[in-house]
Formats: sequence, C-alpha cells, structure tokens
Amino acid sequence: MSSYNAANYNEQGGDKSVIGGELEVASGGDLSISSGGSLTIDSGATVSDSRGAVTASDATLTVTKALHAGRVIAFGAATGTTVTLPAATGTGDIYRFVIATTATSNANIIKVANATDVMDGSLNIQQDTDTDGNVKVWRADAGDDTMTFAGAATTGGIVGGYIECVDYKAGFWSCRAFTQSGGGSEATPFSATVS
Repeated sequence: MSSYNAANYNEQGGDKSVIGGELEVASGGDLSISSGGSLTIDSGATVSDSRGAVTASDATLTVTKALHAGRVIAFGAATGTTVTLPAATGTGDIYRFVIATTATSNANIIKVANATDVMDGSLNIQQDTDTDGNVKVWRADAGDDTMTFAGAATTGGIVGGYIECVDYKAGFWSCRAFTQSGGGSEATPFSATVS
C-alpha cells in the first residue's frame, strides 16, 4: 500500500512543485534545465559533491568542466603528469590541485589549452622542507601560460602542495599556489610554453 507524503506536493495550478524530502536522480537518469529556465540555490543551502577527488596518474590529463570543476585533482604519478586546463571563457569555475605524489622524474605541469589564454596570479614556495619561515613568491609575467612543479627540486613539487586555477575572464586564468621545495636555488614555476 502506498502512502501520502504531505512534504511533497504541487501548488494549485501546477506551476510549482515542493519537495520536502529528497529528490534523487537515479544512476543513468538526467536532470535537465531547458533554455530560459534557471536553478536558484539560496545562500543558506548546502551543495555537496560526493564524487570525491580525481587522481591524475597518467602522463597527461585534459581537464573538463563536467568532470573536474569544483573538485580536487590529486597529482599521483611519480613520473609526473601534464594537465591541460579548458579554454578560459569566464565561467568562474575553480580547479584545485594537490601534489599527492612527488614527481621523482619529470614534473607535474599545469598549462592552458591554447596560445591565447594566459595565467595571472602568484605562487608561494616554502624553501627547503626542513626550515620554517623561508618563503619565496613569484608572480606571473605577461604571457605566462604554464606552471611546472618539478619534484623535490627548485620549483615546489613536494607532497602537500596546493594549486588553484580560476577561470575568471575570457582568455585569463587566476592561479595561486602554496608549495614547498626540497632545496637548491628556487626558481619561478611560471613560464610561457604553449604556442
């Protein structure tokens, strides 16, 4: 026998449905909002993403809005991974990266998708993992489009490093990082490599 749930109902006239419980879209199902429609999330609402972190364990990873925006991407290959961001169009999407495995050969690299996108922002590198209080900061120069975090060497590729890239305007990424270096003469992770 089915029961009536007073928490879920259609308002008179059918223009509005109220769900007082939970709306679940089953595996394989879709929730679509047609052109001209909108989705409003009140400021007190909680939005959760149960998909978890994505591990970048191959030599390359092309990041997409659908699979990676708002999620943590963990660098997980000792041989390093080269990540390509989507084209910057001003979506406001945020891509977060954590160095989960120090690249002992090659490097973990984040670069833009095309020759017109560039990176703004600054990167903070803690010098020498065994010494507190020594931080170097680099800003992106005009035309920079790549960040390279080379293992335990000079550009801050030690486990625990955090990098964030925000698609804030067409053609521009705002990037920031907090990483640490294992020693040597620290150098900027920013460069221009995409042509």
